[in-house]
Amino acid sequence: MKKLLVLAVSLIMILAFASCGSPTEEQPEEQIDYEIALVTDAGLIMDGGYSEVAWTAISEFGAENGLSHKYYKAAEASEEAYRATIDDAVAKGAKVVIADGYVFEDVIYDVQKEYEDVSFILIDAEPIDPETGKAKVGKNTAAVMFLSEEAGYMAGYAAVENGYSQLGFIGEADKPAFDDYGYGFLQGANAAASDNGVVVNVRYHSCDESGDREAVLEKANEWYGAGVEVIFACGSQVEMPIIEAAELNEGDVIACETDKSKMSDTVVTSAVKDISGVLQDILQKYVRGKFPGGEVAEYDVSTESIWLDMETSKFVAFNEGDYKDLNKLLKNKIVEVSDHSIGEIGALSLSNVNVDVE
Repeated sequence: MKKLLVLAVSLIMILAFASCGSPTEEQPEEQIDYEIALVTDAGLIMDGGYSEVAWTAISEFGAENGLSHKYYKAAEASEEAYRATIDDAVAKGAKVVIADGYVFEDVIYDVQKEYEDVSFILIDAEPIDPETGKAKVGKNTAAVMFLSEEAGYMAGYAAVENGYSQLGFIGEADKPAFDDYGYGFLQGANAAASDNGVVVNVRYHSCDESGDREAVLEKANEWYGAGVEVIFACGSQVEMPIIEAAELNEGDVIACETDKSKMSDTVVTSAVKDISGVLQDILQKYVRGKFPGGEVAEYDVSTESIWLDMETSKFVAFNEGDYKDLNKLLKNKIVEVSDHSIGEIGALSLSNVNVDVE
């Protein structure tokens, strides 16, 4: 029955994608210029994640402000394909290009210099020089950075407060945004375990960038079979195989980035980022001639840009009042959460969490 639910979800996603149609179905082909462009990787756009939320925000903004808009999906997962996608968008008149995710960090570093008259918005990443590994945000680029460690902290704290003692974390890649989720998750779990005088165990894994769903499914099945009760699934490539494993093994999942409650009954909550609100705010500044180029804008709990979804939460012991207390601690910076830059996990000095890095 639960496996059927996974298949049903997959079918819904495919139908949603089909109903959205290609960019040329969204807007007439005879139109020449598209001022706002969303460029995405080779995955589904209507996937319930970054791309869908970003495209919905762009579509609404474009319709309200009379600005043409189109999305461009890379033909494959490669830097050459990502670059070709951006070149195509600019050739078709894009004045603003929104790139969603770390896969565009090297490419945006290059194109921001070549297309000086185009404004770029990079979500949850900074332009990176592939030779030096250093970040440099051009004057025509706005880098949007959500403090993923705060989202992770809330997820870890809530999980332990809800009574879970065997936890898992799987990140899509060993990249800052996913590492920050994981480090925050460990710190939140540790804080809740300390408050309750218990010790919890966390199995921790960062995937390579191969996108091997079968490997993720195998690991999640193994973990649930060995007693892991809930896995914090971070990244669009890992969410569905983890959910499938959870349904097969009667486990639970904490999702990230957007509300994934409709994907499966196994999703007990989601650590959400306000991608829509932030994008529309930056686009509004663009329209007013005040595009925040050359900046890395950070968004966190204090800006009400990160939250734990409680409306659809399936927590039993962790309630709305508990969440408000937790949110207040982070919002007022009473609790400071370390990100990946602290170094190895051991630097977190976890007192009540045993971590098994795999």
